[in-house]
Amino acid sequence: MKLGILHISDIHIKNSTDKVLEIGSSIAKACYAIAHQSDAFAIIVTGDIAFSCKKEEYALAEVFFGTIKREIESETGRNIDVFLAPGNHDCMLKPENEGRTIIIEQIIKNPSKANSENLVNDCTSVQSEFFNFQEKISTLAPLYSDRLWKEYELNIKNSVVRISSLNAAWMSRLPEPQGQLVFPIENYYDLLESPSDLRLSLIHHPLNWYCQASYHPLKKALRTHSNAILSGHEHSSASEEVIDGSIGNVLIFEGAALQPHGNDFDSRFSCLLFDADEKIVIEKRFKASKTCPVELEELQHALKVSGGCVRQVNKISASFIDFLSDAGGNFTHEGKQRIVAEDVFLYPELEDTNAEQDKKYIFADKVINGWQDLGRTLILGDDESGKTFLLKRAFFDIHSQGGLPIFIKATELSSVGTRELDRKISQLAEIQYEKNEEFIYAERINKIALVDDLDRLSGGSKNQAKLIAYLSESFGTIIVTASSRYQLNEYIDPSAAEALSDFETLKIRPFGHLMRHSLIKKWCMLGGSNTKSELDAKVHNVERTLGVILGKNLVPSKPIYLLILLQSCAQDQQSELQNSSFSQYYEFLIVKSLKEADFRLDHLNEMFNYLSNLAWFFKSRDVTELNIEALREFNGKFCEEYATVDFGTRLALLKQAKILKQDGDLYSFSYSYVYFLFVGKYLAANLHKDSIKVLVSGYCKELYRKENANCVMFLTHHGNNPWVIEQISEVLNGCFSDQTPIELNGDIASISALVNTTAQIVINEINDQDIERNQQNSRRAADLSDTQEIPEPPKSNSLSPGDADAILSFSSNINLMIKTSEILGHITKNYYGSLERSRKASYLEQIFNGSLRSLKAIFEEIFEQPDAFVAELERMLNDRKPDLTANEAKETAKGLAFQVLGMICTGFIARVGQVVSSEKIREDINSLVTTNHNNAYRLIGIASCLVHPGHIPFEAIEKLAKDTASNNFAFTILQSLVFYHLHMFHTTDKDKQRLAASVNIGMNQSRAIDIATNKAKLLRK
Repeated sequence: MKLGILHISDIHIKNSTDKVLEIGSSIAKACYAIAHQSDAFAIIVTGDIAFSCKKEEYALAEVFFGTIKREIESETGRNIDVFLAPGNHDCMLKPENEGRTIIIEQIIKNPSKANSENLVNDCTSVQSEFFNFQEKISTLAPLYSDRLWKEYELNIKNSVVRISSLNAAWMSRLPEPQGQLVFPIENYYDLLESPSDLRLSLIHHPLNWYCQASYHPLKKALRTHSNAILSGHEHSSASEEVIDGSIGNVLIFEGAALQPHGNDFDSRFSCLLFDADEKIVIEKRFKASKTCPVELEELQHALKVSGGCVRQVNKISASFIDFLSDAGGNFTHEGKQRIVAEDVFLYPELEDTNAEQDKKYIFADKVINGWQDLGRTLILGDDESGKTFLLKRAFFDIHSQGGLPIFIKATELSSVGTRELDRKISQLAEIQYEKNEEFIYAERINKIALVDDLDRLSGGSKNQAKLIAYLSESFGTIIVTASSRYQLNEYIDPSAAEALSDFETLKIRPFGHLMRHSLIKKWCMLGGSNTKSELDAKVHNVERTLGVILGKNLVPSKPIYLLILLQSCAQDQQSELQNSSFSQYYEFLIVKSLKEADFRLDHLNEMFNYLSNLAWFFKSRDVTELNIEALREFNGKFCEEYATVDFGTRLALLKQAKILKQDGDLYSFSYSYVYFLFVGKYLAANLHKDSIKVLVSGYCKELYRKENANCVMFLTHHGNNPWVIEQISEVLNGCFSDQTPIELNGDIASISALVNTTAQIVINEINDQDIERNQQNSRRAADLSDTQEIPEPPKSNSLSPGDADAILSFSSNINLMIKTSEILGHITKNYYGSLERSRKASYLEQIFNGSLRSLKAIFEEIFEQPDAFVAELERMLNDRKPDLTANEAKETAKGLAFQVLGMICTGFIARVGQVVSSEKIREDINSLVTTNHNNAYRLIGIASCLVHPGHIPFEAIEKLAKDTASNNFAFTILQSLVFYHLHMFHTTDKDKQRLAASVNIGMNQSRAIDIATNKAKLLRK
C-alpha cells in the first residue's frame, strides 16, 4: 500500500492580492510524480488557512484548493481527499470575546474543565467560519466528529488508514503564550486505539506549546499510536524519527509556511510518499513559484510500527506533577507567563570513567530511556549540577514508558528499618500517585527507585548500605544520586563500598559549549521567532554575551547559573541593565546569593567594600587559600579602617552565600568570578595610587597570563578609565611593532602566484538541518578545544632578560596580541556610547593593525622563502605518494601551500571580525574601512558581519569580489568567509543565492536522496 500526501501549512490567506493564490498550479505539478506512484493521494493542511478566520478568506481558499485538487485529479484520474486541522489564525480573535478569555483562564488554572462540552463550545465559537469551510471542502465524511477531534478512515488496497485531526487551536488567544494550551486527550483514547495499518495525526501546534498537564499524556498518546505526526505553526520544515523503546517509533513532520509573514515570499511545502510495502517514507521538499516548483531536497525515512498502551492506569497525582514541573527557581520570561521544568530542562551528558574512550560519554536520556535494562546506577554530580532536576525529569519519562518510579529524598528518611521504609514508601506512593495501591501491589520489575542525595542520608554509610539492600529487594531498577565527593568517601568506608559495588557509576559533566547552545536556543524559543534567521540572531547575541561572562571557568558552567544569567540577559534587553558593563551580570549573581542568605541589601556598599579588600588581601599575598587566623587578621584591619564587622557572623554569612568555601582548615573564594570581580573593583577604586598603577601596567604587559588577563578584564568591567585603556593600547601597539600591517594587495603577490586561478566552489543546497548540525558541530569542536590546556610561560620576573625575550619572541607575543585586542574590543563595544568617535576609531585601528602585523610576521616566519617552503612540501608529498610525477608533486605542493596560508589568514581575519563585531559600532567600522581602503581592512569589515547572523553587506562583498578578481589569495579568503556564513546561519533563499553567486559559489539544488542527514535519533528534551 502506498499513500501520497501533499502537506501544506500556514497559508494565512488575507485577500485576493496574496501571492500564494497564484501558485496553485505549481504546487499541483510538484505532486504529480508521487501521486502516480501512490495507490491513493490526499491533501493535508495543518492549520492557519486563513489570516483572521473571515468568510471571504475561506472563499479564496476554496478556489485555491480547488485548483490544486482539480489539477491532480485530472493528472491521475483519481479522486483526491482533503483533510484539515485548524490553526490559531483559523480563529476570529478580534474583537476579543471577553467571556471566552475568562473561560480559557479558568481552564488553564484547572485543565479538567476542558472536559466540559459547554466550555469547549464557547471556546470554539470563534472557529465557526473554519468549521463551515472544513465541511464544504472535505469529501470524506468523518467516522467521528466533535469540536476538538475529527477521525477519518481510508481503505487502500485492503489496508486501513486512520487520519486523526486535532483542534489544537481551540484555546488560542492574542498574543499566543507558549506552554498554556490544554487538550483533553484522554477523551479520545478509544479512537486512537482503534486498529489501523497506518495512522497519521494532524495538529497545528507542536507539543512544546501545551501545559504540563497536557504535554506528557498528549505526547505519549500521539507517539504511541501514530506512525507519523504532521504539524505546522513554526513556519519552517523539519522532520525526524523519534525512537522510544517502550512505545515504538514515530515520524514527525513540521510543515514550512506556504505564505510566511513579512515581505519575502518564500513559499515552501512538502510531498510525502508512505510506502508500507517497503517500510519507508519519501519526503520531497519544494519551493513554489508561479510556473514550476523547485525541488529543494529529497529525504528518506524508515516507516516502523508504533505500538503500546496509551491508557495510563497509574496516574501521577496533580500535586506531584506540580512538584516535578517546578523549574527550580522563580525564573521569568517575557514570552511565557510561567516557566516550568519542561521549558528549560536538558538531559546532561554523563561520563563513564571506566569505559573505553569511544564509549566514555553518553547523554542521560539514553540511560533513562533504557531503564528496564539499567539495573543499578549511581549518578555523581557537583553541587547545583542538576542531579535533582535529572531525577524529576526521569520520573516523568520512565512513567510515560510504563514504569512505576518513586522519588525518594534521602534527607527525609528518618529510619532505614524495613518496617519504617515500608511505611515511608507507602506514604510516598500516596503523595505521588492518585491510587497508591496500584504502585504498592505492582510487580517488582516495574518499580524504579529514584533516590536523591544518598550521601546526605542520616546515619552515615551503615544506613546507606541498609537502604540500598532494602531497595534491591523491593525495586527492579535503582537510580541513586550523590555528590562528586562521595566517590572518594565510598572507598574509605567498606559498608558503602560493598553496597554500591555492583552499581554502574556515571558522573554529570559540566555544561560545555554544545549544551549551553542548546539551552540558550530553548530559552530563546520560548519567546517565539518568526523566522529561523531571527532565532539565529537571538541565540547568537545571548551566546556571545554569556561566553564573555562565563569566560574560561570564571562562572560555574551549571544549569542554574546559566538560567540566572539568561534571565539577566533578558532584563538587559528590556533596558534594566542597558548600556551597563559586564560587572552588572556578576553582581546580579552575587546579590542573589546574598539575598538567599538573608543579607540586608541596604548594607551592600559595605559588603562590596569588604569583599574588594578581602580579594586584594588574597592577591597581595599571592595565595588562593587562607587559614582562619589570616582571615581574622584581615577582618581586624577592615574594622580599623572602615567599619566594625563581627568576624564569626560575617564568615558564616559568606559561607552560606557561597562566596567563600572551606576545605579543612583553609578558606578560599568559591568561584573565580567572585574573586576577580572584587580584585577588579579594588583596582578601580585605587587607581589614584602610583603603586597600583605600576601593578596594572605590569599586568597589561603580560596579558598572555590568564590571571593578569582576568584582573585587567574585570578592572575594565568597572569603568572605562582612559589611563587603563591607554596601557592596553600601548601593549597592543607594541606587538610585532617591527612589522607593517599586511594589506593583502600587492604585498601577497607571491602567494597568489601559487595558483593560476580561483576555483568555483559547487556545494549542495544547504537546508535547515545542515545548518543546525553545523552549529552543533562547531560547539562540539569548541568543547574539545577547551579540554586541551596550553601551558603558560613562566612569569617574566623569574627569568633573565634574555630568556624573557626568547619566550616572548613569537607564541606568547601572538597570545598577547590576541588577548589585548579582545579586551580593547570589549571596551570599545561596551562603552560605545561614552567613548568619543575619535577614540573608538583609534582603538579599532589598533585592533585591526595588531592582527595584521601578526599575520605579516607569521608569513615572514614560515614563508620568507616561498620556493623553499613549496620544495619542503613537495618532498613530504613524494615521501607519502611516490607515484606522483615531478610536475604533479610540484603543483600539488603549491596548492597545499596556498591552502595552508589561506586557512591561517582567514582564521586571523575572522577572529578580528569577531572581536569588533557589534551593530553598536557598525558605523565606526564602516568609517574606518572607508578611510583605510585596502583589501585586509575591507575583509575584516565584511567578516565582522559574516561571522554572525543578520545583516549581510552585499554591496561591499560584491565590490570586493570584483576588485580582487585577479588577486587569488584575497578572493579565496572572501569565498571562505561567505562559505562559513552560508553553512552556519539561516538566510532566505534569495539572500543565499545572491551571497553564493557574489563569490562564485555554485548551489547544487538537485540533491540525491540523503539518508545520512535524517538518521534516527533520540530526542533530548
